[in-house]
Amino acid sequence: PDFDPAKQSAQAQERQFGYNNDYVGYIPIDGSAEHGLLVVNHEYTNPHLMFPGLVTIVEGEAAKQAPLSKEQVDIEMAAHGGTIVEIRKVSGKWQVVRDGKLNRRITSNTEMALSGPVAGHDRVKTSADATGTRVFGTVNNCAGGVTPWGTYVMAEENIHGYFSGELQEGHKEAANYKRLGIPEGAYEWAAHYDRFDIGKEPNEPNRFGWIVEVDVNDPTSVPRKRTAMGRFKHEGAESIVAKDGRVVFYLGDDERFDYVYKFVTAGKFNAEDRAANMDLLDDGTLYVAKFAEDGSIEWLPIVFGRGPLTAENGFASQADVLIETRRAADLLGATKMDRPEDIQPNPTTGKVYVMLTNNSKRKTDQVDAANPRAENAFGHIIEIVEDGGDFTATKGKWEVLLKCGDPSVAEVGATFST
Repeated sequence: PDFDPAKQSAQAQERQFGYNNDYVGYIPIDGSAEHGLLVVNHEYTNPHLMFPGLVTIVEGEAAKQAPLSKEQVDIEMAAHGGTIVEIRKVSGKWQVVRDGKLNRRITSNTEMALSGPVAGHDRVKTSADATGTRVFGTVNNCAGGVTPWGTYVMAEENIHGYFSGELQEGHKEAANYKRLGIPEGAYEWAAHYDRFDIGKEPNEPNRFGWIVEVDVNDPTSVPRKRTAMGRFKHEGAESIVAKDGRVVFYLGDDERFDYVYKFVTAGKFNAEDRAANMDLLDDGTLYVAKFAEDGSIEWLPIVFGRGPLTAENGFASQADVLIETRRAADLLGATKMDRPEDIQPNPTTGKVYVMLTNNSKRKTDQVDAANPRAENAFGHIIEIVEDGGDFTATKGKWEVLLKCGDPSVAEVGATFST
């Protein structure tokens, strides 16, 4: 339906394009460069801009925002998620195919499956889902990716803002949630839906912070949260097929002093049989990067029973390790980075590029070779060369390719490595 800001409804928004775009991808139909599916993530909402009259401004006083009604919260929830829309180039101009059979909205209420090692674990069971395998919705979808088999992957990033309330004193999830900044309470959803109140549904946050895979070829398909790929503030999920046929996904945890990851599937990509690839993301090894001062990199496996990832440190299974991926990476001694965002493998050169946004909180005594500037306001790019040009390698070399900023200002320290 056409958008009318004065006549918004959740029902209409569920069939309309979402709000605040982030990742945008293109999936060709029958290999066409002029007919395909546009896939778009909708990361967050700004209610003061969405709803006329919500904010009251009185001269000489601070602006005041009224509490959101349930209908307004429902509209926000429907505006999150993603959009899949058929587009076609006609006479040199792109057009939306409004009646496209593959058009679909993914929202914060879309039914999804938890799959992989965490599915069915006690820590993801709630009063609405005693099986721990079914979750409603996705939130804060930042970047993402398109897989070699043509599915759409969405990264759940800043999940902490959606949860309110307090855990009972001494609750077992307290440290886990603190590591992710839960609860922040930036959204008012808990006022209308108990699942966003951690005092009432203490396991609900464990059901968010994953990579979500959507089969765009089937608008009735159930999106899957692929738990083997770890739980953190996912920025993106760019992938590449390695020499041996396995698929490698590079993943960034977009927070100051967090980590660079990659996921290597156990199975191999089958270019002849799309269906054979549909569960590749449920089985594989998640690694976290350690950047050494000498320019070498080591990818540390995040696997239960290896190194510190044992019962002595509170892990009872691989599910526990994945639910607390950040703590696992802390224990492994991975390198704390300056907000890893998109990480892009180059299929032509075999190199990998890590985009690091900034870190105003890094102090002089926290500087290291991979994060060479204190109070890093402009970010930098790291280039990785995996051993043997093999994206599945667990070792390689790296260098800072670009330190961003104005090179004419000496104290900024902007440089480009040739």
